[in-house]
Amino acid sequence: MQSRAFLSKRVFNADVGIFTLAIVFIGLMHTIAFEDRMVLILYYLAAVGSAYALVKRRAIGLASAIVCVVAATMFAQLYYEARPDNWHPIFDALRDMLGLGALIYLTIRLMMISYQMQTDEKKRALQAKVQEQLIAMRAEALRQTSHEVRTPLSTITAISETLLDGSTGKLTDDQHEFIGDIDKAAKHLLDLVNDILDYAKAEAGMIRISPQPVALVELVDQCVTMVTPRADAAGVSVTAQVDPGLSEVIADPLRLRQILLNLLSNAIKYNSDGGSVIVRIRPDEKSKFRISVRDTGRGIAPEHLKHLFEPYYQAAVADQGIGTGLGLAIIKHLSELHGGEIDVESVVGTGTMFTVSLPMEAEAASSEEELSASHQAPRPDMQLDLAGV
Repeated sequence: MQSRAFLSKRVFNADVGIFTLAIVFIGLMHTIAFEDRMVLILYYLAAVGSAYALVKRRAIGLASAIVCVVAATMFAQLYYEARPDNWHPIFDALRDMLGLGALIYLTIRLMMISYQMQTDEKKRALQAKVQEQLIAMRAEALRQTSHEVRTPLSTITAISETLLDGSTGKLTDDQHEFIGDIDKAAKHLLDLVNDILDYAKAEAGMIRISPQPVALVELVDQCVTMVTPRADAAGVSVTAQVDPGLSEVIADPLRLRQILLNLLSNAIKYNSDGGSVIVRIRPDEKSKFRISVRDTGRGIAPEHLKHLFEPYYQAAVADQGIGTGLGLAIIKHLSELHGGEIDVESVVGTGTMFTVSLPMEAEAASSEEELSASHQAPRPDMQLDLAGV
């Protein structure tokens, strides 16, 4: 019963209805259309109007069929009104048969190709719709799951910090060490959840940038200050160099800080004791600037470099379980939102340098660009409320 209903719905739809009405009208009016100018105008208005309606509905195959039918009726009318040749009684008929055969063949091929284009277009539209729905469902599931995870993690970190600062009484050394481990583990899990959420937002097309003037020296100092405790604990030195001519750029300060912090965190995490991290920001061409973060860590093997910005990819087997493998994918997405790009150079045993090239004046994408960009951007009626998570 369900298959029969599905078949009837697929066969008898609006496109077929428009096509059928147009063909019936053309068939009924054809005999009198060429006898009255007003009827002829109505005849062609119905044909062109129905073809236009079908093209608007992306039913290219049915639209081309209507055009072919109208052209065939016109050809038949003109053919029988044309004066026949008297060159040869046999070759005249043979020539007409060959010409008409070629005409019929090309007409059929035209309708077949048009129908194939229509079918392919509908398949692409269906695949895009399914992809949008899958992305929306995945983003919503991640949003709900992350909310359930973040709430207890935030509670754990708040309690552990309260215990560590001595507000509830003095702790023994063992207690301080155990609670410190709990605090670090909870914060690490919170970072992982934040990475997953950011990538879910990016994949669902929910991240928008808000460009505004950004003081680069101040932003870099803030980022270096934020990672200094982690760098000190790892025995890694962090230095920054900002070109004096780059006092200010137009970018999203929140996302630019996220790019820099992520690169710095990776450079510290995969560095060695006594290593160093150098941040350099300098002009790149006339309308761009370049952020480079160089470390003296173990480096990345060449076979891993081409996969480095793929989501969930981690370059070293030993690193599995340390992170989600989403950090660089998020950086790449944020760089592209600014109209920039990211590149990496690495030598095994020497170190790695990530370089982000961004425009001096980033622009927020217009609504039309947002809908046509991002392989996964959902339609406006599928917006997800991820802003508050």
